[in-house]
This record gives sequence, C-alpha cells and structure tokens, in this order.
Amino acid sequence: MKGILVLILAAAVGYLSYQYVYPVLATYVKFEKKKKEVVVAPPPEPVKKPEVVVAPPPMPKEEPKPVMEAPKPEPKPMVVEAPKPVVDPNAFVPPPLPSMAELTRGWTMIPANAFKPARQVTLKRDLQLSLRMGANSAATTVKAGGKMFAVGHDANGLIVSPSPDSPMRGVVALDDTDLKESLTAWHENWKVGELARLKKAHEYRLAAAEAAKNAPAVAAGGKPAAGNDKPTRDKDGTYPLLIASMKSGQVTEIKLDTIKEWGEPVLEGDLWKINVKYETMTMFGKFDTEAQAQVKNGVVQQWIYTGSGEVVP
Repeated sequence: MKGILVLILAAAVGYLSYQYVYPVLATYVKFEKKKKEVVVAPPPEPVKKPEVVVAPPPMPKEEPKPVMEAPKPEPKPMVVEAPKPVVDPNAFVPPPLPSMAELTRGWTMIPANAFKPARQVTLKRDLQLSLRMGANSAATTVKAGGKMFAVGHDANGLIVSPSPDSPMRGVVALDDTDLKESLTAWHENWKVGELARLKKAHEYRLAAAEAAKNAPAVAAGGKPAAGNDKPTRDKDGTYPLLIASMKSGQVTEIKLDTIKEWGEPVLEGDLWKINVKYETMTMFGKFDTEAQAQVKNGVVQQWIYTGSGEVVP
C-alpha cells in the first residue's frame, strides 16, 4: 500500500515539474518549447467504388445440330416374275353358258319346250290331288315316290297329268317334285355336249382355214374329178345349191332366215365341205349352232353337225 502511494506521489511531482520548472529552465538555457505540430491529415480521398461490370450473360452454347442423313435405300428383294403363260391365239375359248337357274329366272319361268314331250317327275311327299278335265273333277292320292307327268308350268305351280296323253290336269308345288333336279342334270349334260361340239367346230374352222391356204398347191397337183366342181357362190355370199337343198326339205332344222354365216368351200377327198352358222331354238331359248353341208358332184350328200358329226334333221 505504501509503495502505491510513493508511485502516485512521484508521478504528481513529475507532472508539476514539467509544468512549472521546465519552462523556467528552458528559458534560461534558451530552449524553446516546441509547439506541438498538429499535422492535419488531408481529407481522405473518397473511396472509389469498384465499378461493377455486368458481364453479359453467356450466350447459350449452340449444340451442334444433328445432321440428318438421307435414309439409305434398303435393298429391295429381287422379285422374280413368273413367266406369263403363252396364249395361243388359235386356242378354243369356251363361251359362258348360263345356268339352269339363270335360264328359268330363278325357276319362275320354265319354257313350254321343256314339257314337249311331257316330262315324268317323282313326287317327294304324299299329295292329295284334284284332277280336272273340263267341268269334271276327280280326287286322287299320290304317295311319295309316285310318278306323274309334268305338262306345263304357270304362276300356280307345276301342271301334272297321270299320263302323257291324259286330258286330266292337276297342280302341285314345284318343290314337291324332282323337276328342278331333273332339268338341272339334263342341262349340265347338255352343256358338256355343247362345249364339245363348239370345240370340234372351232378345230374344224382352223383346219378349213389351213386347207384354204394350201388350196392353190392342191389345185396345182391335180384337179378334182370331172363334174365335182367347187360350189358356186352368189354375190350375197349364199350358195344356190345349199338353198335348194333346204327348200327341198333335205334338212328341216336349218332355215334360210336363221343362217348367220356362210363358210368357204374346202375340198377334203372328193367332198366339198361348207360350214354354215345358224340360230336354232332349244327348250331354253335360241342358241348359235354350226352345221356342215357335204357336196359331191354338184349334189348335197348330207348335212351334219360339225361338233358331233350327227346328221342334222
């Protein structure tokens, strides 16, 4: 405690000496008390704010656009075309022949020729028939499987009779008989024969055309026998000899006004053969048919169908 007081006292003596004793001594020894220079610091320069340079936002990097390559053509499979069939210009082309249903317009119109002569039919079920002849009538029962004769057809049904010559008439439904099946089978057989006939006629025409080409060579090799001259032809294309044969009744199915085409005479052996195409009436309408007149020594020997070779009535 005493030490602290000593220190405080010493400090007080030092301060008083500096304030009062020092100026006297300084004057005596010519010391000037330097005034304490107050250095005024220049005002601080304003701190420049650093310029903020706003950099433009970086441009988005353009990614390289994908280069679209043209699609490479895929190799096409080799298509081997089947060779086209060689069409023979002289081949026979079968004509379309109508079916029985087409000819009868759905079995609503059966031509009268189909019942000349009367066509026998079989009944499919038991029927009670009323047969009439003028004012007279009679009832009869016909069992399934029984036979009747179809003599006609109308809006009411199939007209039947007990026998081909009986004047008694009755009516039954078409579907109660086997007439459809019978006529269809007949027609299919007819189509087979008709196509065969047309094919033979076609082959004959080809042969006749070939023979006509070779006619000069045949003529050069030798002439036909005396009196067996080639049949003459009029300016209208007809043959007077053939017309005379038809008018004499040698052939009745062929009529002058039904002939559509007259062929060229072809000499085969000692016969001159002339084909004619004509229209004939069948039970199902008109059809084109071809016949052949065979001439020898200025006389028509016969008329035959070019397809079957049968004699034309």
